[in-house]
Amino acid sequence: MKKNTFWISSAPRTGSMWLFNVTREILKISGSDVLPKKIPQWDEEMLELYEKQAMYDQNELNKYVLKLHTILNPDLPRSKILSTIRDPRDICISFLEFMKTDFQTALKSTKSIIKYSNTYNEYDKDYLKIIKYENIENKSIETVLEIAKFINCEIDYNLAKQISEKFNKDNVKKIINKNNNNLKFKIENKEKISESEIVYFSKTNYRSYDINTGFQTGHVSERKSGDWKKKFSSEEIEIINSEFKQFLIENDYHYF
Repeated sequence: MKKNTFWISSAPRTGSMWLFNVTREILKISGSDVLPKKIPQWDEEMLELYEKQAMYDQNELNKYVLKLHTILNPDLPRSKILSTIRDPRDICISFLEFMKTDFQTALKSTKSIIKYSNTYNEYDKDYLKIIKYENIENKSIETVLEIAKFINCEIDYNLAKQISEKFNKDNVKKIINKNNNNLKFKIENKEKISESEIVYFSKTNYRSYDINTGFQTGHVSERKSGDWKKKFSSEEIEIINSEFKQFLIENDYHYF
């Protein structure tokens, strides 16, 4: 059977939302009917969609792009996996800010990148591809072409550039800001808010959610790779460098 399911499986804060939307866009431009139409918020919903629908779908035009923060098996039927890695120091500061947490909690979450990397580096390269976050940031058009090749879609440089621009930081911010403003308006005017348009943690911690892309409040920051040096204390830098020394060296990140 032909592949009809493309998983985006990676550690949090490593560029998976960009990868998810770019993969969907490549497939759409290539003539596929990309599912799901409305993006579920939780891993369990993605897995259920695969187990109950994608595995048995015989329509060759239907392609599923499913995103989750779970390590997947090396032999999922009808599937390919795309994953991401990133400098763990940038992951840590990104997680800290996005989740509004402290250094130790962010550090603990960041350690999952090691398990993802160690596991996925053993998988067949025709089944799984790893994308480096820094290439998303600095070589986005080339990365779009790389993704297209892996999922067996033919697009040219101009189309890759178009896709890259559609999901650059400025355009994603516009999506997020629009949803933030809509959510704020509804809250202030005590209008009914659908569960699909909000990720709710508490009365003071919630995010707008875009059902067409999955982007949430805070998904895009002003930081660039390497800005962790400006955010962490010297003690925190020493801790995180020590924790990730082997990973940093093995993946060609500057260790100092």
